Amino acid sequence: MSITQERIREICKSFVSGMNAEQIAAVEDLDTAVVELLLADHAKECCEIQAYLEQMGWTLEEKPAPVLLVRSSPALAHGIDVSKHQGTINWDAVAADPSVQFAILRAGYGRYESQVDAQWARNYAECKRLGIPVGAYWYSYATTQADAATEGRLFAKVLAGKQFEYPVYFDQEDGSIPAAQRTACALAFFDAMGAAWYKGYYSYTAWMPSVDLGSIRQHCDTVWLADYRANPDQTIQRDMHQYTSSGTVAGIGGRVDCNRAYVDFPALIKGAGKNGFEKEETNMDFVAVKNLMLEVTSAEKPACQAFSTPDVNDDNYRNLALGQYRITGVGPTVTLGGMQGTWYRIDLSGEEWYCLALPDRCKVVEVTEEPQPEQDLTEVLEAVAALDKMLDDMDGKLDRVLEKLELVQQALEDPAAQQVLDKLEKAGAALAE
Repeated sequence: MSITQERIREICKSFVSGMNAEQIAAVEDLDTAVVELLLADHAKECCEIQAYLEQMGWTLEEKPAPVLLVRSSPALAHGIDVSKHQGTINWDAVAADPSVQFAILRAGYGRYESQVDAQWARNYAECKRLGIPVGAYWYSYATTQADAATEGRLFAKVLAGKQFEYPVYFDQEDGSIPAAQRTACALAFFDAMGAAWYKGYYSYTAWMPSVDLGSIRQHCDTVWLADYRANPDQTIQRDMHQYTSSGTVAGIGGRVDCNRAYVDFPALIKGAGKNGFEKEETNMDFVAVKNLMLEVTSAEKPACQAFSTPDVNDDNYRNLALGQYRITGVGPTVTLGGMQGTWYRIDLSGEEWYCLALPDRCKVVEVTEEPQPEQDLTEVLEAVAALDKMLDDMDGKLDRVLEKLELVQQALEDPAAQQVLDKLEKAGAALAE
């Protein structure tokens, strides 16, 4: 069943009116996970509906939960981000602090090699020694695309030869960057880094309206948002939230930035073979099946996509239109972006393509195999009867031939007949002379 825009808006209205995702799922006959994803993808629309209702004088019995936190699961990991400003960190003490599951390290800033962070090498080495998962960020103050590209290449050079379980971020927040140049600089930075990295964009809430976040998302993999308010922004989708700059952590003197991660970055990055990791090979055997159809429920934002190979990084892909596609094989189940999905081999206009079925964009339905039309056996039966008659006739003729042969044999055994044959043979010999 396709989820129309009208139905999505009704789901948003229900949420704004005080229903939680589980209650909405029961009413709409949907999976709770699907409702959660729909609400997260339409957070801005939820806020617009809430503002409109309040403007029209409606009194909401219960305020809706923050859309950012609508997912039933809490943050997957808590971590810190640090630079030389935290001084020489006692990483053994940090590792023993249960509130720290990862660290994002500043690699440097600007476009000169002399601007590599003074604590970068030590912080990275200590985290690796102690098994603390790490990411990195580069502070930018580039005001032109050329300078941003230089920064991106330098960042990639500093990262080379290392491994990062968390994203490597472009930190764009310097007020000296003209608003008109911010998006172009971000794209130039990401493009200059190359494809080997799991890249992220970092800034704060008030900054975001000055950039085209949609275009930026097409050039990176994730967004990290800083918002320290008690009621943070709910319209900007983010996979990591920096919620304070005044945290305290064992082993670090003074304040430290604290963050919550809402996706399993280590699994995503290792699975994609980014950030210095070899791509993990998944068993891609497909079991042939019948009577299954892939039903596309979302053709855009998010789009259900088919790939020429079972790999979401395959550049040869198509966005599937709404409708059903015949499944010819079932492959492995994997996790992508915090969601579980199963790979299916599908028939696409007579060609084999592959689709990772995620619950927010498609589903699998079972269909009854169409009965084959009964074959008309009249002509077959008539042909068999004709063949039987032909065999009967041949049997009769064979019997008559055998009878004549028997008569000939009897005649040849008669002495008189033998004398006639001898005379004929002598006459033939005389004529030959």
